Amino acid sequence: MITILVLAAAIGFSIYRYTIYPAFFSPLSKIATAHFTASWSPLWILWIRYRGVEVQTIHKAHVKFGPIVRLGPNEISVNCVDGGLRTVYAGGFEKWAFYDQFENYGVPCMFSMKESKPHSVRKRMMSNVYSKTYLQSSKDADDITRTILFDRLLPVLEKSAAEGSTVEVHELNYATAMDFISSYIFGLANGSNFHQNVEMRKRFLSWHFKRTEHSFWNQEIPSLTRLIQSIGIRLVPKWVDVAYDEIQAWLLRLCRLAKNSAYDPEGDSTEEHASRSVVYSQLSSALKKSAAKAESEWDEKSQTTEEEEIHIASELLDHVIAGMDTSAITLTYLLWEVSRNAKIQRALHDEMRDMQPNLAIGDSAPMPSARYIDSLPILHSVLMETLRRHTAIPGSQPRVTPATPTSLAGSPPLPGGVRVSAQAYSLHRNEEVFPDPEFWNPGRWTKTGQESKDEMMQLKYVTAAIYANFSTSIVDDTGIEQIDRYVAGPEEEQLQLKFTRLQPSDLR
Repeated sequence: MITILVLAAAIGFSIYRYTIYPAFFSPLSKIATAHFTASWSPLWILWIRYRGVEVQTIHKAHVKFGPIVRLGPNEISVNCVDGGLRTVYAGGFEKWAFYDQFENYGVPCMFSMKESKPHSVRKRMMSNVYSKTYLQSSKDADDITRTILFDRLLPVLEKSAAEGSTVEVHELNYATAMDFISSYIFGLANGSNFHQNVEMRKRFLSWHFKRTEHSFWNQEIPSLTRLIQSIGIRLVPKWVDVAYDEIQAWLLRLCRLAKNSAYDPEGDSTEEHASRSVVYSQLSSALKKSAAKAESEWDEKSQTTEEEEIHIASELLDHVIAGMDTSAITLTYLLWEVSRNAKIQRALHDEMRDMQPNLAIGDSAPMPSARYIDSLPILHSVLMETLRRHTAIPGSQPRVTPATPTSLAGSPPLPGGVRVSAQAYSLHRNEEVFPDPEFWNPGRWTKTGQESKDEMMQLKYVTAAIYANFSTSIVDDTGIEQIDRYVAGPEEEQLQLKFTRLQPSDLR
C-alpha cells in the first residue's frame, strides 16, 4: 500500500512539475507559445530544428504573436531591440551550451567561450589587428588585397570573359574569402591559394560541407548523442568526423608554417611584408604575455609547446571558417542581386569609373586606399542591403537568462537559466525599420550614416574590382534560395554568371 502511495505521489509530482507548472504557473506561461505543446515539451522545437525549418518557423511565430514567443518549456525567442536585443546581447547574458559545438581540437576558442570574462580577455588580445583603423592603414592588408585581386581573382574572370564562358561564382567566392582571411592570419606565403590550387579548394570545401550536414545532434542534444555513440550507435556518420579531422590537420600545418615566419607585431621587421603572419603573431605574442603576467587561464609552467599550439589553432580555425563562410555567402548574393538589377549595376560602374586611382586590370597605379573604398556610397549601400536581406547567419544566437529575474519584451520577470535568443532573419525584416523588407533595395541605406565594420573591407574591394572591369549577368541561378540553417548559403551551392569586359562606352 505504501509503495502504491509513493508511486502515485511521484507520478502526481511529475505531472505537476513537467506539465501543469510550466503550462499554467511558470513565469513563461504568460508568453504566447509557437506551438500548443511548447509550454510542456521541447520535442516540437527539436523536431523543427532537425527538419531544418527553424528560422522560417520562428519568424512566422513572431509575425503572428509579436516580439516574444515561447518555443519550449524553458526557451523563448525575442524580436525587438529595446527590451530584447539590447538586454540579451549587451546586458551580460552568458552563452548557452549551444556554443560548445564550436570548440576545435577539444579546446575552446573565443566564440565557444560561454562566460563573458574569458571571452573578453581573448577578444582584447586580437581586437587591434582586426580593427577598422588598423586594417585601413595596414601594409600587410594592402599587399594581400593587391595580390589576391590582380594575381588570382581578376585573371580568372578575365579569362572567362575572353572565352565567353560562365563562372560558378559561389565556389570561387569561397576561394576568394579563404585566401583573404588565411593570408591575413598566417601570411600570404603561408595562407591558402584556392584560386590557383583548384584541387585543394574542392577537397577542402568537400570536407567543410560534409562537416555541416549533421550539426543538429551535437548542437541540440550533445550528451544523448555521446551516450548513444558510447554503445556503438552513431547518429553522426563517421565520415563527418573524418572530414573535420582533415580540416584540423590542414589548419595545424598553416600554424606551423606561420610559426616559422612569425614576427613581432610591435616591432620593426625587414622581412618581406607579404609573408607576415599578422593575426597568428599577435595572438601568440599576446598569449605569452598574458601567461607571463598570470592574467589569463594560461599557466606557462604547465603548458607544453604542443598544448599552446592547439589553443592557438583552435582560435584561428574558428576565424578561418567563420570568415570564409560569411564573406563567401554575402558575396554570392551581392553578385546575384546586382546581376539582376541593371540600374544598380550601372550606378556601380559609374562610381567605379570616377574612382581615382582605379582598380582597372593592367593599371600599374597604386590601388585606391581602404578609406576611399569605404567612403563610396553606392558600394556601401549595395553591401549593407545584401547583409540585411541575405544575412549569412540568419539563425538564433542563444543566451541564458541570469539568476536575477529579468523582464524581456514586456514579459513577467523571467527566472535564471531560460534559453533566450534573437535571430537576425527576423530583426532584418522589421517593417517599421525596413519597409517592404523582402525587397532588395540599396536605396534604403543612402539616408543613414556610412559606418561599416572592419570585416566589410575585403568585400568592398572585391566588389569594386569586379565592377570596375566587368558587367555581370545571370546564366543559371537554380537553387539560389537560402537554406534554413545557422549558416545559410544557396540551396544548390551554385550561381553561374557571365562576365563581360567593360568598354569605355559602357561607363555613362
